[in-house]
Amino acid sequence: MRLLGLVAGVIATLLLAAAPALAHDQLKASDPARDATVGSLEAITLTFSSQVRFPAMVLHDAAGAAVELTEPEVRGKDLTARPLSAPAPGRYVIGWRVVSSDGHPIEGEIPFTLASPTGGDTPLAAAPAASASAEAVPPPVASSAPSARPVSASETDSGGGYLWFVGALIALVGVGFVVAMGGRRKRGAGDSQ
Repeated sequence: MRLLGLVAGVIATLLLAAAPALAHDQLKASDPARDATVGSLEAITLTFSSQVRFPAMVLHDAAGAAVELTEPEVRGKDLTARPLSAPAPGRYVIGWRVVSSDGHPIEGEIPFTLASPTGGDTPLAAAPAASASAEAVPPPVASSAPSARPVSASETDSGGGYLWFVGALIALVGVGFVVAMGGRRKRGAGDSQ
């Protein structure tokens, strides 16, 4: 009976200690959305469950070449950056990393397709690159309809905190079991004398 109480106490303590770790901020939506096809790319906006700090954002084409972006800006729960020049049609991946309001870094990637104005994809090499000096940074664009989809926690967190939690739980239950069995043996040895 004592062993059961000890194990229950250990599990309750671990669950209470893990609650803050499970409450990391999450990416709730993105524009462009994951796997979406968009006709133009004036801005990239990521919406989180809470305000984040120390943002970093990159945009790469299918060949891995970086597209220059403005410095990411945090406004409330939104993180926004804009391309310095108009990207050519093709496949892209947004890479992002921020520090959650609880101090935990979270990161992820969002693939999407930029379609040509006629609706078809054009290979990246075939489209002329616009000059960064000739293009002005466009003003913020307000989206009238949400084009983003929710992002699961598995896409935003590396899961290191969960592995730690499971390992600690197993270790503490093992220690509790050894302590309980040691106490039982001492009592058994004392009773036989």
